[in-house]
Amino acid sequence: MSDWMDDIRDLEKLRDESLISGEEYDRQRVLIMENRDAINRSVGDIDVGVSGWARLGSYLLDALLMLVTLWIGWIIWACTLSGTGQTPAKRLLNQTVIDLETGKPMSLGKMFGMRGIVGGLVAICAIPLTFYIICFMPFWDKRNQNVWDKVSNSLVISTPNSVL
Repeated sequence: MSDWMDDIRDLEKLRDESLISGEEYDRQRVLIMENRDAINRSVGDIDVGVSGWARLGSYLLDALLMLVTLWIGWIIWACTLSGTGQTPAKRLLNQTVIDLETGKPMSLGKMFGMRGIVGGLVAICAIPLTFYIICFMPFWDKRNQNVWDKVSNSLVISTPNSVL
């Protein structure tokens, strides 16, 4: 479940225990729902991620960086980017992986767990079954998402230089 639903439940507990008035409950509930709607608009269905070509460039650059640094440098660099929703190549190319539930950059744990392991396992099974056609999914998907993006409910977006 999402954070806003937990906030509503907490607010209802406060109201039921008579710790806040009905009027204060209504005011707080409206604020929570407006915040939820703002998050949904910012990462809603109309948002499109970076192009398939930009994603391909990021994969190739990550592979090159892994090769050049013998994986060790890449892993250290990736750990320093923890919580930013970026890999070293995504950092260089101004791309960020955002969590569509929260609208914030994806955490290292979720990037590694859901996106890397679970999404990777789904991709390993799905890609050969589709004769490798699904590898090109970001080129035709309306949000430029790949299999592991769909599994982890994430989107790769372009990040302005000023944010970095």
